[in-house]
Amino acid sequence: MGVIEASDRAWKGVQMKSEKQGVSAWLRGLVDECGVSGTRSCLDIAEVFGIDCKHEKTCRDCIAKMMTAIADRIDAERALPEGVEWPRFEDGGLVRIGDELEFEGKTMLVCDATFYADGWALWCDREDMSGRLHGSYGERVKRPAPKVLDADGVPIKVGDVVYFVDGDARPLTVERIDANGGEPAVDLVYAGQILRWYSANPEKLTHERPDSWRLWGEDLDMAVKVGEVDKVGMMRRAKALAKAGEGL
Repeated sequence: MGVIEASDRAWKGVQMKSEKQGVSAWLRGLVDECGVSGTRSCLDIAEVFGIDCKHEKTCRDCIAKMMTAIADRIDAERALPEGVEWPRFEDGGLVRIGDELEFEGKTMLVCDATFYADGWALWCDREDMSGRLHGSYGERVKRPAPKVLDADGVPIKVGDVVYFVDGDARPLTVERIDANGGEPAVDLVYAGQILRWYSANPEKLTHERPDSWRLWGEDLDMAVKVGEVDKVGMMRRAKALAKAGEGL
């Protein structure tokens, strides 16, 4: 058996296996065969891609069709079976490996995806926990709540007690965090009840209770009662309140 005949059989073997191989293995098989035998013509190579060079006007046209054939093969390999859908966020965006999502009220990182007959599962992880989020095809996934910081750079979360930085000492509870036009807004409830709703930009809020002369007086009374008056600290607060023009 001559070299040419042996090469012909190997080449036919490459063609027969190509339909069962992944794209990378398929291309490497073609490259290896061309490199080992050195006997394949460009007509033979084009034929593997389903191209008849005799009907092509230029080599450029033939190469363009080869590239198209490779791209089509990649698309076919990556395509999901009929009825199977990749999970998406509520805004329609695809959930990709490495994306963050909301899982049991926490921000988790997507590490892997598994598909079943009736739905999908996303394997998620973070430093202190891991888990698997299940969903049916067409069911949407929640993105993490927008990360917002108060005036002091402290993260604001739902349930936090915050205050307006303008000196209003009334405690407000964070009820919801929204992103309106890309700008986060914090929805607040006064005194833990729906007595009055507020909506504020996060930089207008603080977790530190603003000082006032009323609070200063209450703290002074308590310090006197327990016999532990911090004269320097109280003086500093008084000067700061006077400078800020705080009313009684």
